[in-house]
Amino acid sequence: MARPANLSNAVYDKMKEAVDSGEFPEGLKLPTENALCERYSVSRPVVRGAMERLRREGYIKTVRGSGSFVIKEHVTPTPFAPALGEFAISGIGDVIQCQEARMVFEGEMAALAAERWTNKEMEEMDAALAQIHAAGLDSVSTVDGDMRFHTAVIQGAKNDYASALFELMKPQILVGMNMSKGLYPLLPEFAHRHGIEEHKAILDAIRARDPEGARREMRNHIGFFGDQFK
Repeated sequence: MARPANLSNAVYDKMKEAVDSGEFPEGLKLPTENALCERYSVSRPVVRGAMERLRREGYIKTVRGSGSFVIKEHVTPTPFAPALGEFAISGIGDVIQCQEARMVFEGEMAALAAERWTNKEMEEMDAALAQIHAAGLDSVSTVDGDMRFHTAVIQGAKNDYASALFELMKPQILVGMNMSKGLYPLLPEFAHRHGIEEHKAILDAIRARDPEGARREMRNHIGFFGDQFK
């Protein structure tokens, strides 16, 4: 079954082609959402996603109370910057790119957390690490504890924009976390280092108010693809 994001992209392509070919000429009032759903055999959320992208790129304009109209002010989107909410991981290369972005982002947030944490965030980081210990590295709930730990670090940075971005990244981050967890039964030394020791090293640096150490330990932890077989 196709994902909603993929369906929205397909409908976007068809509507954009209709605009470019003149089938939907400039100034045309687009059919209603229901009519577009019937035309493309999709649901309303899928049509809305396609139309939102068309609006964002300047192909259509919506006038409250009047409908949506074709315009000729479209802007060529940046080809290497997919909308994060629509980004789908399709292979190991995508996972590695996600890890690379996390190294920069979470490394800096760990450094800020080392400077800004309060007792509330420290208690949550301690609880998350305790959850990982209690669950055991062969448990599915280890991933829950892992995500809880990284979320607590972001919260410790006390940056609302960072928290919002992290929430958007979570579906992609979970793919990497589950992949690393899948290695645990095969690589017990990696499992203990990555699942226990590295989290503790991050927490120790944050607790010590050591921004440089927190940044280094977080980047080392997230960059596990580079050294997992050492």
